[in-house]
Amino acid sequence: MDYHDSNLKDKPVKEISIMIIDDHPVIRHGAKSILDRQENMSVVAVCSDANSALKTIKKLHPDVIVLDITMAGISGIDLIPHIKNIAKDSAIVIYTMHESIGYIHRAINAGAKGYVLKIDALSELIQAIQDTHKGRMYFSRNLPANILDQLITGTAEQGVLGNLTPREFETANLLAQGMSPEEIGKTLFISPKTVRVHRTNIMHKLGCKSVTELLLQLNDFFS
Repeated sequence: MDYHDSNLKDKPVKEISIMIIDDHPVIRHGAKSILDRQENMSVVAVCSDANSALKTIKKLHPDVIVLDITMAGISGIDLIPHIKNIAKDSAIVIYTMHESIGYIHRAINAGAKGYVLKIDALSELIQAIQDTHKGRMYFSRNLPANILDQLITGTAEQGVLGNLTPREFETANLLAQGMSPEEIGKTLFISPKTVRVHRTNIMHKLGCKSVTELLLQLNDFFS
C-alpha cells in the first residue's frame, strides 16, 4: 500500500525529507520505521510502483529518494531520468540486492548519487541519505574492493553488456543465476514469452548462437 504524508505542515520541519520506492512491503515499511526515528529525517512517502511514485514526487519534491532497481513494469534505473525531469534536485539512493558493476555503472550514469545493498546495515542507508543530501556520492562498503576502486578512480566500465537495455540487463543477470524464463517472469512481473524475447535480443547483441553459449558468457560477466 502506498502512502504519502498529507499533514506535513502540521509537523515539525526536519532537515531531510525522504521518499521510499520499493515493491516489497517489508522493505518499504521497515526502512520507513528506521528512518523516521532519525532526528533529522522524515519519510514523507512510500510507493510500490513507478506511476504512483512519479505523481507523488511531482507533488512533494523530496530531498532524497530511496529507490529499488527490480520492480514491476519499469525498472528503478529506467525510472531515474523520469524522476530527474520532475525533481532534478532530489538525490537518488539506489537500495538493492544487485552488486555487479554493470548495475552500479548504469545507475550512476542515469543520475543516482548513492548505491546501498540490502544486505548492508541500515546505518549505511542512513549515511548514504545524509551524504547524498549534502551533494556527496556514497557507495556501500560491502561492494567488492575492485569495484569500489573502479568507482572511486572513475575507471568503471559497463563491459560487454553495455548495449543492453536496463530490462535486458536485469534478465541477463537472472539468467546467469540459473533462473528459467518462468522464474524470471515472476521476478520481473513479465510473461515468460517476454523473457524469451529479451533472451533472444541479448543473444543477438552478444553474438551468441545458442542459449548455452549465452549462459557461459553471462556467467563470466556476473561471476
